Amino acid sequence: MRLRKSNQGKRFTSSLNIDLSDDEQAVLARQGRDSSDEEFVVDAKPPPCDQDEHDAGLQEGSDFESQDYTQSTPKRKKNKRSWTPGTGKPLSEVQPYPMDPAQKWTRTYVGPVRRWTRLVKLIEYWFGDEPNRKYIFDSFLNLWWDFEILPPKLSWRSQQLEMARNGWMPDTFTQDLEDKSRCWYDRYLSMRTISEASSLINRAEAFRSFLPQAKGQISVLLGRVSNQKEYHIKQEESIPFTDLGLPVEDGDNEELQNDGWLLDVGGIVLSMGWAPIKGEVNQLLAMAVIPFSDQAFYKDLNDVPKASDSKEGTVQIWEIEAGNNYGGNVRPSRSLPKLVHAVCFCWGRVTRMQWCPVPLTKQDQVGLMAVLCGDGNLMVFEVKRDPKKDSRQVFEEIKDAMVTIEPPKEHTLEINCFTWINMNRLAVGLSDGSVAVWSLSPRRQLQRHPIHSSPIMDIVSSYPSKPFNVATMPMGGEFTLTDLNRPTAEMTYHGNPLISLQPNVVAWSDHLRGFASIWPTSFPGTSTVSFVQSRVFPLSRHICTVEGQTTCLAFGACHPFLLAGSSDGSVWVLNVMRKIASHRERTNKLKVFQHEYHPPPTSITTDQEEEQVPLRGACRILHGFRPEANIHPLGTKIAKESKLKRSKKKVRKIKDKLFDDPAEVDEDHINMASGPIVVHEPLTRITALSWNPNAEFSWWAAAAMGSGLVRVMDLGIDTTEINLAHHNDQMELVDEEDVGEESGAADNGAEYEDEIEDDLDNDVEMVE
Repeated sequence: MRLRKSNQGKRFTSSLNIDLSDDEQAVLARQGRDSSDEEFVVDAKPPPCDQDEHDAGLQEGSDFESQDYTQSTPKRKKNKRSWTPGTGKPLSEVQPYPMDPAQKWTRTYVGPVRRWTRLVKLIEYWFGDEPNRKYIFDSFLNLWWDFEILPPKLSWRSQQLEMARNGWMPDTFTQDLEDKSRCWYDRYLSMRTISEASSLINRAEAFRSFLPQAKGQISVLLGRVSNQKEYHIKQEESIPFTDLGLPVEDGDNEELQNDGWLLDVGGIVLSMGWAPIKGEVNQLLAMAVIPFSDQAFYKDLNDVPKASDSKEGTVQIWEIEAGNNYGGNVRPSRSLPKLVHAVCFCWGRVTRMQWCPVPLTKQDQVGLMAVLCGDGNLMVFEVKRDPKKDSRQVFEEIKDAMVTIEPPKEHTLEINCFTWINMNRLAVGLSDGSVAVWSLSPRRQLQRHPIHSSPIMDIVSSYPSKPFNVATMPMGGEFTLTDLNRPTAEMTYHGNPLISLQPNVVAWSDHLRGFASIWPTSFPGTSTVSFVQSRVFPLSRHICTVEGQTTCLAFGACHPFLLAGSSDGSVWVLNVMRKIASHRERTNKLKVFQHEYHPPPTSITTDQEEEQVPLRGACRILHGFRPEANIHPLGTKIAKESKLKRSKKKVRKIKDKLFDDPAEVDEDHINMASGPIVVHEPLTRITALSWNPNAEFSWWAAAAMGSGLVRVMDLGIDTTEINLAHHNDQMELVDEEDVGEESGAADNGAEYEDEIEDDLDNDVEMVE
């Protein structure tokens, strides 16, 4: 106990001295406050207590000196926290933001799956809920492993085609689905109180009131890079292409095989999809098209079209005729595609469009279509057309839809996106970050669950294997997977926050049981596409990096090949199964074509306008690109240097050593370096991509460009001249090598795995 010298002889008394005046008491109080701490003394023998022992322990590590003027030695060295500010710095100072992307993670994944996990173990982790997972995935490997870039053409009514169609579903899945859809549709007809109301209109009225009209024609440069020719195309016209990607100039030459077309739809395609049709029939491609004026740049805001002038919406359905069966495969016909059906309405512009994945079995109907309109409502209607018999051009105006889904009556609440769960269920993403599930018959909202705190920009269902598992992409936040059967309990998300301002950047692959989505990068000149498996959702794997910003993605319904569109007008394709199966496997990607648009000059003389047909711009389409290594193009050099530093090699050898094998690149420690950034015209971008979901035409694809052109392509590789037995022998050798690696065989892959495990004992895997 410490006492002043003047107080050592004093004793406490409870009697109060009331004889002192107020002034005298103030003087005594002032004298007490002015007393110095030098008057304090320490008791020679203080009583022991726990607090003194605690103070003594703290004093051992302090800078105070002991009584013999020697520095005290601390008994234990304390670990300094990385977040603790250094001595001498004020506590209010804001610490600098970490520049290393590896230090920006706030949530991490800790689990059994690693980047170097072998394929045999990946099958157990990814498809552990399937009893015959090894047999089914082995069939997938036999089908698509040897095709690194483009999917193969499977023979008509072959066992391989049925395996690609069913995937993880039983063999009777397609027939059972048809029976259920027939029963459901008959029950809907018997229960409905309000039927769909529509009327036919003539062609002139449809183009005058509903369909967008492009002013003039567009100039297109096609052909080989060294010898391109100029072609002119206008709305509703098309140009055929050969199997080499060259325009067909001699239409009478029977030796030339048609391999696709270039269409002009006269507007910007926001959404696109093939109709699910069974059999060897003509294919239908539906597109939601808006006029160019809706996204044009206006210097004067008074010239911007008003919302009242944008009430007309339309969906164009084009018929792509199938050719003769060639070698067991269906090829595109030499007949030109044509606009056969136009669905018109006054509900506003169509922003989203999706076919119901379950086709209707009625002869006079194709299926159900859902469209998200400008008035904020989701409309579902029937497309009545017989693709086998009907070949006439139909313009239909729908006045009352089959089902109308309205957003909840809350302030500023809108429907941003939707996805089909099955033939009678729709999941919609709302602007408040919640997801609602609707039933079509009877029409009612079944549930509504909050998931995000920002508007949901895209939602995708895991149909058909896990239809009630939906992935949602918010405007800002985490990519989330929710099981709508138990939304409060079964929900997971990826820890890397991202920003998404557009739809069509999430795609589902039922064969791989995972999603492809955009991935945040540190460099705006390129964009990354990642793959997340539904059973290991917080762990992502890098699958592709493209120049520019990713604008749309499309996974094949009957194969694991991915199409990626970019803002620079390029379309990429790759085999995702081969990319994610092994981090040591060298994989490639292919740029299918690149589109470039230039607007017309602003000043055109009057004489030119009178003599020539007005042009709405010029396009150049390049093709014939070589396959490229599927790695990070800008971060490769930094990754090489990081690998050399971690292996304790000298820094001066970094400039002299280069890796020739892209598989040696460590994708976990890639930092995007600075590079050139090119700003393209807005109409140069790829707006929509779509693979054909029908197994007999699953290698057909369509790509829509901002200039109003749509490229329909046959990307399949003909396998008639390939020895399938040779491929099966190769796959058996690969399986034997995997078994040898798992049994402890000493190979390069196992040595590399041991090296990684020793070097990254405490590393948490977040694979791009």
